[in-house]
Amino acid sequence: MTDCDLCGKGIPTVIPVRTYPPLLRFAYPEGVWKGLCETCLDSAQKTYLEVNRNHTSCRRGKCSLCGSKTGVFSVELQIPDFSKGIVRKDVDVCYRCLKLVDEAYIRYKREQIEQDHEQGRIHGHEHVHPH
Repeated sequence: MTDCDLCGKGIPTVIPVRTYPPLLRFAYPEGVWKGLCETCLDSAQKTYLEVNRNHTSCRRGKCSLCGSKTGVFSVELQIPDFSKGIVRKDVDVCYRCLKLVDEAYIRYKREQIEQDHEQGRIHGHEHVHPH
């Protein structure tokens, strides 16, 4: 089990997102990997698309993924809680990390499609090919 780096939810696997923490840029010039659950990945990617479409203004803050103190955008997370159901929480993510999340989202969805295609499932249906 591992934890999502945005919501803290423990899940078997996370989706890797490369980030570039400013304090580690000399030690890790290729970036470091953060892990997001699928729900957080979807929420952050939705925020990225909204920012690009509506040119949403940012505010000063600290990015929850890379830790840089720069302009950040609010990402609404939906965290499951046994006693309260779904808890909504806003976290701040910088534009650079949102862009990297978008790249990870595209890569993740592409891999899902390829896996489904290899298993003979397209659009959630089993396809039987006559031989």
